[in-house]
Amino acid sequence: MSNQNNINVESMLKVGTVLHGTYRIDSYLSSGGFGNTYVATHINFNEKYAIKEFFMKGVNERDGNNTAVSVSNNEKVTEFNEQLEKFKKEARRLRQLNNPHIVRVYDLFDENGTAYYVMDYINGENLKERLKRTKKPVSEAEAGDILRQVLDALQEVHSKGIWHLDLKPANVMMENDGTVKLIDFGASKQFNSKTGGALSTSSVTYTNGFAPIEQMEKSYEKLGPWTDFYALGATLYNVIANQKPPMPSDINDDRTPDKHLSLPLPSKVSKQMRDVLLWLMKTNRKERPQSVQEIMDFLSGSELIANHDSEATLIDLNEPEMPQQRSVEIIQDINQEDDEEAAKNTKKTKKAIIVAACAGLLLAVCGYFLINGGSGSKDKQETLAEQTDSVAITQVSNQLLEIPLGPCKYTGPVNAAGMPEGKGVAKFIKTPDKCEGTFVNGNVEGDSIVYTYGNGDVFVGTYKNNHVHHGRYTWKDGSYFEGFYIFDKQNNAWVPDMKRGVMHNK
Repeated sequence: MSNQNNINVESMLKVGTVLHGTYRIDSYLSSGGFGNTYVATHINFNEKYAIKEFFMKGVNERDGNNTAVSVSNNEKVTEFNEQLEKFKKEARRLRQLNNPHIVRVYDLFDENGTAYYVMDYINGENLKERLKRTKKPVSEAEAGDILRQVLDALQEVHSKGIWHLDLKPANVMMENDGTVKLIDFGASKQFNSKTGGALSTSSVTYTNGFAPIEQMEKSYEKLGPWTDFYALGATLYNVIANQKPPMPSDINDDRTPDKHLSLPLPSKVSKQMRDVLLWLMKTNRKERPQSVQEIMDFLSGSELIANHDSEATLIDLNEPEMPQQRSVEIIQDINQEDDEEAAKNTKKTKKAIIVAACAGLLLAVCGYFLINGGSGSKDKQETLAEQTDSVAITQVSNQLLEIPLGPCKYTGPVNAAGMPEGKGVAKFIKTPDKCEGTFVNGNVEGDSIVYTYGNGDVFVGTYKNNHVHHGRYTWKDGSYFEGFYIFDKQNNAWVPDMKRGVMHNK
């Protein structure tokens, strides 16, 4: 399970390069949208570290010796310098934190036209990789041990007036001995201890399913320890249920007392663990825990946070498919296929609920989908078409709906499940964006999609599974990119693929 296949060697330092006169590059680890990571050895002490180098995809390039870094386009110099400062700020912020469950930064320096910071080399894997490798959830006892260690890390983080703001399985590393380390503080914010306001007003990034409402709405004044606690609850749910957490709106829509429709858990999970998860994932931030100590008091004397031996962890981590030793940077290599698979699993869960309520009607709807997909023989298609005649496709106007891209006012046809089906227009509630085109069971899918952004940008082209695939993205100044788009794993976003398209500057 090496990350080397995802690395563009031309953008990396050569093995054997010595940085800062001290650190020898031994191998590559990973590459994200904003950095490359290497395994390195301290020449004088023969100690192993991971070194992260600031390097922006599509902005930076290297000289012929694969050493000096430069900005390929003068128009990007300002952006590069701004992001470089954020990179250094992340290193300084990590340096403030001294806890066995937080990755430690040892050095920060400028060289080769960019910056580097030196951090712990972690011999293990992150929890996202763990789930993907084992294909099974962690035990409740192990989840409790993870909870205990992450809470210890958050106690240190919050005591410094810092909120992590991107806690998720990919950012929780587990060493081979069972030690858990919290990593990647790229999204973290430093807050004023007196006013509670953020010292920086730069955009807060987040990961769907692991971010509460106040973070998704970018309400900086409402962020706090409770924001990280929601993400912690979502992380625990992910590793215990082996399912992607639902969106906060799905939890709100679930009227059952124990939220078992939106947060289904294995039957063997104890009531106390269920109670903790529900508490951490309250959509109202004021109903969540307000401090680590409050959680610890609730769990005082509980087996959930007992200091378990790591034997159970070692058994799982030393299976035959044990991955190669990894660094903290691997967490930034978000696997889009993994996320799409998790989304499919969530949809399957919702469909199962619908089946229980109206199995016959769902069968008819499925028949309708099969016809439009062109599968099966002509006779089978005609038979299914007859079944589809009984499916109610109705027209609605400005109806408030929750679709995968967010809450919206929708005008157009909806299927029997009340989801957009066919050509329609969705005007989103949380942003002034508008999407015109074809919908399949609420998902934006097909050609000739017109997506108009609130800032004046416009995309016209093909959407696949709610994301841009290929077409023209035009900025409000008239510049545009035409071609295909790729998933930027560092920022969890779809961006122009410069190798399969052309940028036209005004």
